[in-house]
Amino acid sequence: MTELERRNYDATLEVRAGGDGRTVAGIAVPYDVEQRIGPNLVEVFRRGAFEAVARNAHRVKMLFQHKADAPIGRAIMLEERDGGLYGEFRISKTEAGDEALELIRDGVLSNLSVGFQPLRDEKRNGVVNRMKAHLAEVSLVTFGAYGDAAAITAVRSEIEKPNLAAIAEVVARVKR
Repeated sequence: MTELERRNYDATLEVRAGGDGRTVAGIAVPYDVEQRIGPNLVEVFRRGAFEAVARNAHRVKMLFQHKADAPIGRAIMLEERDGGLYGEFRISKTEAGDEALELIRDGVLSNLSVGFQPLRDEKRNGVVNRMKAHLAEVSLVTFGAYGDAAAITAVRSEIEKPNLAAIAEVVARVKR
């Protein structure tokens, strides 16, 4: 069995008033962003890498700091977009979920990380292109590996149209 790999992404946050504010939304994995992961690894996820998981979003759990024994919610929607894998996650009304939401609102937790298994890679010019991967989990973490490429764009109470301006701003910063 292939070992589970993890990648962290820095995120920005927008908090919206109203309702119970338990839905976190944003880019879970950026596409077309080259990132040095270690001394011998530069990788980039390509659009389509997580195509299959979008149909089964409910199976993807949100964890705290990649701890399997610390789930704080689950995906309610995953969708491939030009900027990356966009997700909406329902944070559970538990002590751990409440603490995570407070840390997000305070700007302490603004990073996303994914646990994944590579299924099909292509190596070009020393860069590993992630063409297909299995998304095992998405975590809220303290530090991100991809800078501003992955972003929590909203915390909200109900599913609304995504904040396209915030997403576009993050994508523009990444492409600079």
